[in-house]
Amino acid sequence: MGSRISRFGLYMMAFLSVGTALYSMRFAAIPAGVWLGIDDGIRSVVERIPLSALSHMIVAPIALFAGAFQFFGSIRAHRPALHRAMGRVYVVACVVAGIAGLATALHASGGPIAGLGFGTLAVLWIAVTVGAWRAAVMRKFDLHRLLMRFSYAMTFGAVTLRLQIPLFIMAGYASYSDVSVWLAYTAWIPNVIVVGLWSMVEALRKSALMPA
Repeated sequence: MGSRISRFGLYMMAFLSVGTALYSMRFAAIPAGVWLGIDDGIRSVVERIPLSALSHMIVAPIALFAGAFQFFGSIRAHRPALHRAMGRVYVVACVVAGIAGLATALHASGGPIAGLGFGTLAVLWIAVTVGAWRAAVMRKFDLHRLLMRFSYAMTFGAVTLRLQIPLFIMAGYASYSDVSVWLAYTAWIPNVIVVGLWSMVEALRKSALMPA
């Protein structure tokens, strides 16, 4: 039963990640003057700092898409070259989108409190992802897998953010800009906590199975 639940969660994560990544690629149409469902607050940020804002908004979905398939054991086992190639794409996309996100956070539509949350996310996202890559290069694969979990928990914030927006709107907030002061924290911190708890339980379970 536990393995079935884990498998379902993995497929659901991939489904939501790919769907959100494809939806987010609408930002790629902005340079052509097409603003598909873009919040006015976000539009004002893009118009003020187009390079950093669009770099983040266009590259981050690539990380979300590529990372979704890195947790499938079948790909790691049977297509290791593909796993490594997608891993490199993921790391580069995270670093580029993270740097651009940090620059964009200074102009967050939700103000300085929202900017602090998104800026903190960007710094941690870059640091953890680079740490995971270095662990893989040094062949510390247990550490690599652990750090990649935390990295993708932050990447997956793009999904949880969009899932939370309707809830905040129903609670009385008028727009994304109004709610982003909360989303800057609630979109990713719960993800990191869940991954931390999951990893602790997994470690305890493994230690219980190890001979004394």
